[in-house]
Amino acid sequence: MSLGTKGKVWLTFLFTILIVACGGAWWYFGVYTKTPEYAIKKIEEAVSAHDQGQFDKYVDVQRITETASEEFLEGMMDADLGLTEEARSAVANFAQMFKMSVSKSFQSAIREYVRTGEWNAQSVDMPDAQLILEKAGLAQIEPKGIEGLEKNAEDGRATLGLRLYQKEAAGEFVLKVRFEKSQDGIWRATQISNFREFIAFVVKARKEQLREYLKKTEDIMRAHEDKVSAADKKLVAILQNGSMGDMAVRRQMRAVMADEILPDWKLRRSELEAVEPPSAAQPLHRLRLKICDKRISYALHYADWLETKKAGDIHEANEILKEVRTLEQEAEAMTRRMQRKPL
Repeated sequence: MSLGTKGKVWLTFLFTILIVACGGAWWYFGVYTKTPEYAIKKIEEAVSAHDQGQFDKYVDVQRITETASEEFLEGMMDADLGLTEEARSAVANFAQMFKMSVSKSFQSAIREYVRTGEWNAQSVDMPDAQLILEKAGLAQIEPKGIEGLEKNAEDGRATLGLRLYQKEAAGEFVLKVRFEKSQDGIWRATQISNFREFIAFVVKARKEQLREYLKKTEDIMRAHEDKVSAADKKLVAILQNGSMGDMAVRRQMRAVMADEILPDWKLRRSELEAVEPPSAAQPLHRLRLKICDKRISYALHYADWLETKKAGDIHEANEILKEVRTLEQEAEAMTRRMQRKPL
């Protein structure tokens, strides 16, 4: 039975479709699924679907976090510019004790990100994980997209540029994620090759923010110190021209305390409170506000004593003054440390 001309044309068409379909399937399963582009696509899908199993297939979490922990510790030592080579070597040996903890903290953060879509490392088993995440600058990053893919067919490696926005630095950084081709042909992410540079990027931003904070707050306090110093000189001048037992003298002193010194400390506190401190300066900032509160309390008690002459008021004022002077010494020491090594 002859197919005829039309039958032959249809048969040829069907064979062509079959060949194209087989070729497409071969290209998809034999070529495309074994490319870094496909691995990146599957990683994105795994994160979107919160699929840890698929994520682990294309990301070697252990290798990435082991190298990242090394880079993190090196980066933290780079930040301490005061270290000699000998001291750096000693610190490096000591830091190795924490490498496993840092690596596990990073693993916890990555798995939590796949599970929730947010950078978080809160864990009962790893109580310090969130602290390490914040120290590394990873707690405040936002993925912004892909910044190109470079492939090297000769050594079976590829490098993906992952663009991130780092909130503390108020800027973007491109992480270089290395992919390697495994024996079964699957490409997997195995290392962040510039994580140490990322740490330096974050540390530089933190130093600059800390310098700005110290300058701004020092300017505020210097201006108020001049006013308080002038008021203190008035108190001394009043006493030199009179006696503490004289009610008129006491009233003059109370007026200086209540109308000049007390309002100035309140204003200083409000101006300091309006400054947003970077994370590294938060302990100092809280201490400075506490000092203001103590100075305000001292001024109130001393002003009351000048009017009432009650022993309880002057006793309380003196106790507050002792405490505030200790706090001021602590704040000065803390400020000097930050000025020497602003981390």
